[in-house]
Amino acid sequence: MLGGKRWPLYFYLGNDNLRCGEFMSKKTPQDPTGQARNRRKGTKQLSRRLVAAEREMKALFRSIPRSVRRQTSIQNAEQKTFYDYDYNAQAQADLTSSTEFILNDQLLETQTGIMPFAWYWKKDIELPYRQGTAEEVRDFNQLVAGAVVAGTLVNGIPPQAVPIEQVLISETYRARLGTVQVSSFGDIKALSEKTAAQVMQEINSGIEAKVSPSKIGKRISERFRVSRSDAKRIAETEVNKAYNDAKLDTTKQISAQTGLRAGVVHVSALLPTTRSWHADRHGNAYTVEDQTEWWNTGANRIYCHCTTKSILIGKSGEVINVELQEEIREEGESFFNRTRTT
Repeated sequence: MLGGKRWPLYFYLGNDNLRCGEFMSKKTPQDPTGQARNRRKGTKQLSRRLVAAEREMKALFRSIPRSVRRQTSIQNAEQKTFYDYDYNAQAQADLTSSTEFILNDQLLETQTGIMPFAWYWKKDIELPYRQGTAEEVRDFNQLVAGAVVAGTLVNGIPPQAVPIEQVLISETYRARLGTVQVSSFGDIKALSEKTAAQVMQEINSGIEAKVSPSKIGKRISERFRVSRSDAKRIAETEVNKAYNDAKLDTTKQISAQTGLRAGVVHVSALLPTTRSWHADRHGNAYTVEDQTEWWNTGANRIYCHCTTKSILIGKSGEVINVELQEEIREEGESFFNRTRTT
């Protein structure tokens, strides 16, 4: 409540164009995060910027003065064509600086290494984080309602549901979102630096070998193709990470506010490509801390489409929402039975 008036939900999201239809993700057993659309948008965003950077880099490379000469081979009298580039140490330093500028300008929109206030990628991460937060508030409040029906008391009174707007306008939420955005900035900064270094390596080696501009242009294109693949991995990984981090962060926040002890059940993406150690966790209950530690171990985050569902935990560590856990396990069993027979 602000000034005694209940504002519509999208007011709290800071985006007048966002309505409830965009607020919840569309889930399937193959994509339990429901983030397919956001992943595609993020991948397209980064790919488009890399294409623009490639175009600028090729134009910059073609501006290097060069001359052509032909030389007869000693072995077989065959004539070979060589390209001599006007490319000394200063020219190389200037090109390196320009390459870094182009990549940073496209991917980071800054040359300082500090995330701009209006950085484009913040929006690509903010939406999945908001969706994860909102969905977790909704789901946890359902657990609260069930606990009230079951007669659960916290400090002698029934637990209270937490209004979604209270979470979305809290300083805690904004701070967590900022942390996620800064982390993403670091990942895309690393992509910018890696791409610039590898493009320069291709240009320098091609100039040293005196190969044609068209060959060097092809090598530049090949390097940007690799970078677009890296960008897809970043988008797929970071969007899902933002969504799942929001769910885990919100689980901890509402658990503390309501006084109800909570854990999570791992929900695997039921895909043929699902890694076995991801599938093995399907339907198992974990603490939020254990789930976070597992996701942050090795490459478990990369291309991971798994998610979690919150459950309440009793005083002895038992899962209270057994029906929900069994439903998740059964969904997995039908999938794994099919994969075993095909």
